[in-house]
Amino acid sequence: MTLQDSSAGRGVGVGPRTAALVVTLFVVNAAWNVSLNTLLARTGLASSLGTTYLTVPLTGLGAVGGLTAATVAGVAVLTALVRSFAPEADALGAGETPIETVLVYARAVVVAVGGVVAAGLGLAALVVPGLVVLVHLPLVFVAVAADGDPIGRAVDRTWKRARGNRARIAAVGLAVAAVPLALVVVATLTTLLSPVVELAVGVVVTGATAAAGAAAFTAISESIGESSTGASRSDRVNATASGRL
Repeated sequence: MTLQDSSAGRGVGVGPRTAALVVTLFVVNAAWNVSLNTLLARTGLASSLGTTYLTVPLTGLGAVGGLTAATVAGVAVLTALVRSFAPEADALGAGETPIETVLVYARAVVVAVGGVVAAGLGLAALVVPGLVVLVHLPLVFVAVAADGDPIGRAVDRTWKRARGNRARIAAVGLAVAAVPLALVVVATLTTLLSPVVELAVGVVVTGATAAAGAAAFTAISESIGESSTGASRSDRVNATASGRL
């Protein structure tokens, strides 16, 4: 899959901004993993699992803070990637006021974190509701990040636009999730790699997969447009007219 950067033109490969964002995603991903490893070590879960992790000298509370900060930063970078892939958005908020740009990123964090929590609860409770959330969550995220939609409108638009395309969306989602899931399985079955090498491989693979997923779902969002409801792409919400979650 070719990553595309709207700031450098559609279909011309990876632009410098996209490349910088992917590298930033690697760094944030590494910080997230190290914070999680440290938290597992401080709580004693790492020793009970019999696994050696790469950790940093943080307290349990410090590890929670690092994990939280890395989560927010990771969502922000993914939002910037989606905006760099979309033809009508800009990662740095060109054409928007700073407040409007901050609102876009804040909504994206709410959608990502809230969506993952909702999917987890749905899978734990009845399975099907969780699967429904997982299928629609990527396009809701794109609608919030690239189109500037408020969360409620993003959910409504995504539900309508996904009609007739859910199998395709689910297939792409499974393909994106398959690589990091396979990596987790391999990591649990082998101790051949040192903790540092294992972390580096995991960071690169999951980061590249996340970036490819952002490009894929942005492209899907563009391709299905408003075809399911008969409206045009001009129906998008102007970020300047949107000031609510």
